[in-house]
Amino acid sequence: MINRPHFQRLVDQVRNFPPLPTAIVYPCDRDSLQIALSGQFAGYLAPVLVGPEARIADAAAQAGLDLSRIERVDTPDDPFAAAQQAVLLARNGEVRALIKGSLYPDDLMRAVAAPDSGLRSDRRLTHAFFVDVPNFARPFLLSDAVLNIAPTLAAKREIVQNAIELARAVGITAPQVAVLAAVEGVTAALPATADAAALAKMAVQGLINGAVVEGPITVDSALSAAAARINGIESKIAGQADVLIVPSLESGAMMMQMVTAMFGALAAGVVLGAKIPVVLASRSDTMEVRMAACVLASLVAHSMPVVEKQPATAAESGVRVAA
Repeated sequence: MINRPHFQRLVDQVRNFPPLPTAIVYPCDRDSLQIALSGQFAGYLAPVLVGPEARIADAAAQAGLDLSRIERVDTPDDPFAAAQQAVLLARNGEVRALIKGSLYPDDLMRAVAAPDSGLRSDRRLTHAFFVDVPNFARPFLLSDAVLNIAPTLAAKREIVQNAIELARAVGITAPQVAVLAAVEGVTAALPATADAAALAKMAVQGLINGAVVEGPITVDSALSAAAARINGIESKIAGQADVLIVPSLESGAMMMQMVTAMFGALAAGVVLGAKIPVVLASRSDTMEVRMAACVLASLVAHSMPVVEKQPATAAESGVRVAA
């Protein structure tokens, strides 16, 4: 078992919280049901299974899992209908997080992002990973490698601000943000360098709050003070970056694949910018990664205001199945 000291500190924080009421959306496979049971057993989650009761029961029977102690909300056998019902539960304050089950991410995010979902804030929806690399001195956050494909400068400002708030939620009180680029000077040949410089200036001007922001900076300089010295740059955050902002989804996804495949890093992610955290579990995620994402969602949820309950109409309510 790989030692995860940085992640363990998050676990220690979450153990002080009550279980988080969480909708597992369309949990019609073994892994989705297992995370509900494991999260409940660990004390991280108070799970609610939202989806077609018959299909969920069949998946549980095939996997040999006992769901008798987990609340269920029956829905039509349609992934988007399950997502809409889960969003309704969140809007009414009955759950405080959503975890994707065996539906496509687009189905869940379409329900969350809908103008009438009640879950939109004034922020853009973004995604960030908490990354724990074995034998590396500190964890870091990386954003956005999942949702925003080629973000504009305005979108990058919100990516940065959301990541800063996540950093605070995981206990980093004075985050240091590195806006990454391939080189450390501004050049017209690489538009990301100009965006990085602009974001650093926004932080100085107070348009980005709560962190020191530097850019453009290369990833080696951000993570290694020795590399920064070799590269000949002066930086307050060299080797001390808590947050890495990538230029695009493509570059971020490749970086995440590298650190997980080559170095055995743990990378747990969460969607930010809504009124509750959303976990987009991938089919390839191990149970360790899924549990880590539950811990991350709990920290985010407990750092946010509780969504006020709104009465649901009979037409909106799903059919509850006794636990």
